[in-house]
Amino acid sequence: MANRFAHLFAALALTVAGMKAAAPDACTLLSPDAIRQATGQQVTNSKITAAAAGKVRQSQCFYSLASFADSISVTLTTPSGLSHDAAREMWERWFHRDEEGKDKDRDKDKLRGKPESEEEEAAAKAAPVAGLGDEAYWVHSFVGNLYVRKGNRFFRISLGGKLTDDERQARAKALAAVALKRM
Repeated sequence: MANRFAHLFAALALTVAGMKAAAPDACTLLSPDAIRQATGQQVTNSKITAAAAGKVRQSQCFYSLASFADSISVTLTTPSGLSHDAAREMWERWFHRDEEGKDKDRDKDKLRGKPESEEEEAAAKAAPVAGLGDEAYWVHSFVGNLYVRKGNRFFRISLGGKLTDDERQARAKALAAVALKRM
């Protein structure tokens, strides 16, 4: 019996180690060369940050470009632990709640003094984008944001600078096509 528990403990340790090794890294989605091809500018620096929030992990890579205002941010959201559908559920909550559900949730949050998240607020303005991943949405704010889901994971590419919204969207789509190949 003790041998069986030792075997199970060893298997659990390997699973946990594998989960830690498989932590998301948004900087692996785009190479400096892919960014140079899409923007015409060299990446001068990249910085990775990561955090776990509830049942999801997020990894963000900030690519500084020669013209800092044109810098690019990529955020990868994946499920954490054993909750394989958490990132997909977040996506569904952001992009697929019906209008009645959105209004009810918004009213409940206001009563509790809870503001909407920036992402949920942005998703309300989302326009579908065909041909990328399983689903994709473009959200224009003071920057352009392309959200792309593939399976139970998704990423956001944010572009700023002095581009038109159409130019930002074209660059984001080109970068997303590269990122999808690396997911």
